[in-house]
Amino acid sequence: MPSCPSGHRSTATDFCDVCGLRLRTRPPTPPPPSHRHPTPPTPPLSPVRPPAPRRPPGAPRGGPCPECGTSRAGRFCEECGYDFVSQSGGHQHGRSGPGGAPAGAHWRAIVAADPAYYQYMVDQGMLDATRISFPAGGAQRRVALTGDRVHIGRRSASRGFTPEIDLGGPGGDPAISHIHAVLIARPGDTWTLLDPGSTNGTTINGTADPIAPNVEVPLHDSDRIYVGAWTVIILQKG
Repeated sequence: MPSCPSGHRSTATDFCDVCGLRLRTRPPTPPPPSHRHPTPPTPPLSPVRPPAPRRPPGAPRGGPCPECGTSRAGRFCEECGYDFVSQSGGHQHGRSGPGGAPAGAHWRAIVAADPAYYQYMVDQGMLDATRISFPAGGAQRRVALTGDRVHIGRRSASRGFTPEIDLGGPGGDPAISHIHAVLIARPGDTWTLLDPGSTNGTTINGTADPIAPNVEVPLHDSDRIYVGAWTVIILQKG
C-alpha cells in the first residue's frame, strides 16, 4: 500500500490527502520460505572466511541517543539533534565543541520560499499543487551561523528541541524532516553541509541529484541549499 513520505495516513493512492506529497509504493513482500529442506551443498575443501568489514574512522556506533533515548537512525538524533560522532549537541542551543566556527567568521543564512523551486517540484511530480499551495507573502529571514553546527529542520515539542533554522510550524514547509540537514563549522572560516538521511533529500545550487546521506559537502559564499517543497537557504559570508 502506498505510504506518505511524511508519515501521514492517507486514503488516496497517488498523493497524500493530508500534506499533498506523492505517495511512495512499498516493495512487494517476499514469498515465505519453502517448508522443504533441500540438501545442503557440499562445503569446499578449504573454506576461507572473509575478513569482517572494518568500521570507518569516526563512523557512528549504534544504540539509543544518550540525550533523549531515541533510537539512532543516522549521525544526528532526529528528536534532539545529538551528534553521535562528536558526542555533543542535543537540546541546548549554543553548545559548541572544539573545532567550531572561528571568532572572526561572519556567516549568515538567508531563508526564503523560492517559487521557481516550488514549480520544479510540481513539474517533477513530487507534490500536488492542488493540495500544497505556495505560501503567499512569505518574508525572508536572516539567521547568523554561530557555534559548531546549525540544524535545519522542524521543532519537536515532545523533546523540547528547536533547530536553529526552523522550517516547521504553522505555514511551514510540509516536506521537512525533524533534522533535515546540518551545517557544520570547519577550520579556516568554512562550513560544510550534511544530510543525515532526510526523507525528501537536499540539493545544492539547482542540481537535480540530492547530496549523498551522511557525507559532508564543502560550502562556499553564495551557495544555495534547496530543501522541502519550496525552501531555499542562501549562504553569505562577510
